[in-house]
Amino acid sequence: MRLVASGRACLSAAGSRAHWRKLRVASAHTSSKPNIQLDNSTDPSDTLLRRTEFSQDRIGRDGNLISGRLPAAPVLGPEDIQRPAFLPSTAPLLPPIADHQLQQLVDFVTGNRRLLVLTGAGCSTESAVPDYRGPQGAYNTGFKPMTHQQFMASEAARRRYWARSFAGWHEFSGVQPNAAHEALARLQGRGWLSHLITQNVDRLHHKAGSTDVIELHGTTHRVVCMQCEDLTERQPFQEQLAALNPEAAAAVAKMARAGPDAEAARQRALCVGAGERDDRGGAFVRRPDGDVEIPVRRPDGDVELRDAGTNFVVPPCPRCGGILKPYVVFFGDGVPPDRSSRALELAEGCDGLLVVGSSLMVYSAFRLAKAAKASGGALAVLTAGPTRADAVADLKIEALAGEALSRMAAHPSLLIPRL
Repeated sequence: MRLVASGRACLSAAGSRAHWRKLRVASAHTSSKPNIQLDNSTDPSDTLLRRTEFSQDRIGRDGNLISGRLPAAPVLGPEDIQRPAFLPSTAPLLPPIADHQLQQLVDFVTGNRRLLVLTGAGCSTESAVPDYRGPQGAYNTGFKPMTHQQFMASEAARRRYWARSFAGWHEFSGVQPNAAHEALARLQGRGWLSHLITQNVDRLHHKAGSTDVIELHGTTHRVVCMQCEDLTERQPFQEQLAALNPEAAAAVAKMARAGPDAEAARQRALCVGAGERDDRGGAFVRRPDGDVEIPVRRPDGDVELRDAGTNFVVPPCPRCGGILKPYVVFFGDGVPPDRSSRALELAEGCDGLLVVGSSLMVYSAFRLAKAAKASGGALAVLTAGPTRADAVADLKIEALAGEALSRMAAHPSLLIPRL
């Protein structure tokens, strides 16, 4: 059942939690939705009932990712909504947020003094960074992310990973924040957000001006040694990879010179049926001259390339000779304990949690929603499609994050600093 908060609220901080508990009412549209069967095997101590069609991502015995499945989101045809020229094909097609929904978002922010925001991949799709599970997401182009187990067990896998990452880094590192990142930065600057946690590894919140961002899953902008834990910045490492792999560097430079043609080809490759598919499921578009293959960008900045990594040279850690890995939490890996504890502490202490652009399918994020609810906090979800926490959300709105948050940040109630 989708739950929404209705009515306008003018609340004190002390009464906000009780108010949002009272405002959990069934949407008038739930009669058109299929009935949701609750999993009766759920531990009775778990305050969140999970929907049976959701299953947690997990790693199989062979080290491969087994992705949890979400119900397919309805696909809008051209007659329903036209894609604006400025909207990249990585972003879902959704109608504009309704005025009453915008007011509900504003009320949620003003009604929860200790407001925690958690962002996921859907917050960056309007920056042309694909998500994982959306209609044009990475999983729907046949992509399977490398797991921690695969990366650590195989030198060939590491070569292939770093070759793809090397090819995609120049473009990925140049991606710019969109209206959603900028709106959250403005709201934080005015004191309306107490803390910001992101599942994304793209550093777009930092580029937009947000401060004290907890990067739950790390960042691609740093490299870590798996033995001595030494951290280095990614750009110097990128330059080292280029020096060790001059042919790959020349190919990437040629791809970069393709400019707008390459981006147009990449956008076409994201469409269903476009491009070739290799045995790893990557989508490709070949340029008319047959020389440069235009790869599809992935959520972590990788690209898919034919024969990637066969002869790619990856240096060891200069301090201890250990394995170098992006400073990100791979599937099958764990969030560092200090980072996980801090995020959980914030979730348990917030008055309200606003989830933006996340399906909460990854447990490290879902547990934060659980913790906020278990501690009496309110939960609002702004994203496209179903999420793992829909059954307990106090407010669920399906809209583009950039449009919704930019309009919310411009609301008169939120233009002045919070006292």
